[in-house]
Amino acid sequence: MLERELFHQYGIVVNHVYRVSGGYLLQTVELGECILKRAETEREEDFPWYVLVSQYYNQQNEPTLLPMPSKKGRYIETIGNEAATLYQLPLKTRTIRESDGHRLALLHRKGGNLLTSYSELPEVQPWQMRWQRRIDQLEAYRVTLMQQEQPLREFDTLFIETFPYYLGLSENAIQYLVDAGIDAGVNPFDVKTLVFRRYNAQYIADTEFLLPSEFILDHPARDLAEWIRYKLFDENAGFDEVRSFIWDYHQRRSMNAMDWNLLYARILFPIAYVEAIERYYSEENLKEKQEIYHRLLNYVNHEGDREALFKGIFSELIGERGSTMRQIEWLTI
Repeated sequence: MLERELFHQYGIVVNHVYRVSGGYLLQTVELGECILKRAETEREEDFPWYVLVSQYYNQQNEPTLLPMPSKKGRYIETIGNEAATLYQLPLKTRTIRESDGHRLALLHRKGGNLLTSYSELPEVQPWQMRWQRRIDQLEAYRVTLMQQEQPLREFDTLFIETFPYYLGLSENAIQYLVDAGIDAGVNPFDVKTLVFRRYNAQYIADTEFLLPSEFILDHPARDLAEWIRYKLFDENAGFDEVRSFIWDYHQRRSMNAMDWNLLYARILFPIAYVEAIERYYSEENLKEKQEIYHRLLNYVNHEGDREALFKGIFSELIGERGSTMRQIEWLTI
């Protein structure tokens, strides 16, 4: 029984249990309201940092779930035969409603202020290094598939036929970052704050409380690019909506030329394609593999629409700033 396990592991008395998306909402005597969530990508050694982030954001009026240790001092425990983490809900929720741009800029400023207190933070690995490693892995696996004797599956064929195009697109994005850093004479990733692992326009709107494990150290342009990618590619939003988002963000946190360079390169990199290939070949469930195949097929079939958006981003959003930025010839014709 869940209540018995929680008392045994955490020493708390649970009065009520409600199943919610991603876990259970608990009403407890000792801690008030809590959420029990399945631990997925979290690592035990990271939780002291998550606790610090949670405490800081709560002090900054950003309601954030607070990880709670078990009686053994661990943040990941086995509950109901699954690895899980207990989070205490903050006492208040955020009541101020702001635009996505204002909200994100404020989070970036607050996250940056927290980081200034630490003199020895880990370096942010440049995106181009991460991207190159993933692309090299896909290219090597494609060669393996082409050399195998057994018949290819539909997905294998799709991957083999489409990869050269997305390899070229990736190389454009990687070279764009390298050249931008050379032109500026600085490491753009010296600028960092707390950003989301994968931010989109729905995240803050649909999330009552922030989850500390969703934050990583990276350049602020990561979140900007993911918001724009989500809006333009997934929701088919217009450039007016994206312009308003950028303007609202810029009012709270000024964007410089390097921000624009990183933003454009990140939008250009075909992360959805790369992740689909990676997920398919690591997935064991046949139904899920088939769904990934159909999603990738749909993605590839809409590549022409995305090319038009790449061109539009440069002309509609970057505009006059483009005169001081490197241009990708085939996207400015």
